[in-house]
Amino acid sequence: MKPLISWNAPEHIHTEKNNDWYWAVGIITLTAAVLAIMLNNVVFGILIIISAFALVVHSSQKPRIFHYEINDRGIIVNESLYPFLTLESFWIDAHQEKPKLLIKSHKTFMPFLAIYIEEVDPEEIRDILLNYIAETEHQEPISQKLLELIGF
Repeated sequence: MKPLISWNAPEHIHTEKNNDWYWAVGIITLTAAVLAIMLNNVVFGILIIISAFALVVHSSQKPRIFHYEINDRGIIVNESLYPFLTLESFWIDAHQEKPKLLIKSHKTFMPFLAIYIEEVDPEEIRDILLNYIAETEHQEPISQKLLELIGF
């Protein structure tokens, strides 16, 4: 299937973490773990420590570069196809530093897909998508905005 448009962009915007960020994560983790252990929930305390360790490792890695493609069948993110039949609508948030394509799907557990736009004109993507799915103004989920605010 020949792509109508394709581009490469990071899976998320990476922000460098300073020592204060790591100290804050450590203090919050230790406080929560000690509190869990004091409340006789040792397993939860250990889970908090393991989760924080995984969080720190993941947050210090650079984001992967994904290949995005739009063709007649749907939107391809790396090798995964999101057929237009499973997509409800889209919105291009071009008012940010890096434009972002927000796609609302019919899936319950992953209702929104956020894709950064680089190397191509967002208006060109908009013109192509209008042939397949509706354009509806969407707001990025609060959880995603919160994660970006704290450095993810």
